[in-house]
Amino acid sequence: MTLEQRIQRLEDIEAIRYLQAKYQRCLDNRDFDGIRECFADDVVSSYGNGEMAYVGAENVIAFLKGVMSIDMPSAHMIHGGEIDILSTTTATAKWYLQDFLINKAHSVNIHGAAIYENTYEKIGDAWKIKTIGYKRMYEYYDMISQTQQAT
Repeated sequence: MTLEQRIQRLEDIEAIRYLQAKYQRCLDNRDFDGIRECFADDVVSSYGNGEMAYVGAENVIAFLKGVMSIDMPSAHMIHGGEIDILSTTTATAKWYLQDFLINKAHSVNIHGAAIYENTYEKIGDAWKIKTIGYKRMYEYYDMISQTQQAT
């Protein structure tokens, strides 16, 4: 591998790391236009062990808008990032996810951990998420007390 190829590989890895971080930030800020920028037009999702699968950016965004309402604060934190560049235009990555959600409507806190297994495609000069999904390792529900709801 030439020095130029090695540098390009590192630049691609950093671009994918940035892209995934942007997706997570936009998700928690309910910035659906920002999320759309992260997706390939024909993105395929497989959230929650494949139970929530959608094809096409607009369908995935519609799903996210339906479940990620502004009155349900969340924090989706990714760690690691085992990024493999497969070619000049394709890559895969595994990310460790820890998520925390407050579902005020049902008075419950949700804590979980999962592994994202995503694929990426370089379209023009920009990397995009081609497939996105996670498999849960655990999900924990904690009822919110009346005292917690008041704060």
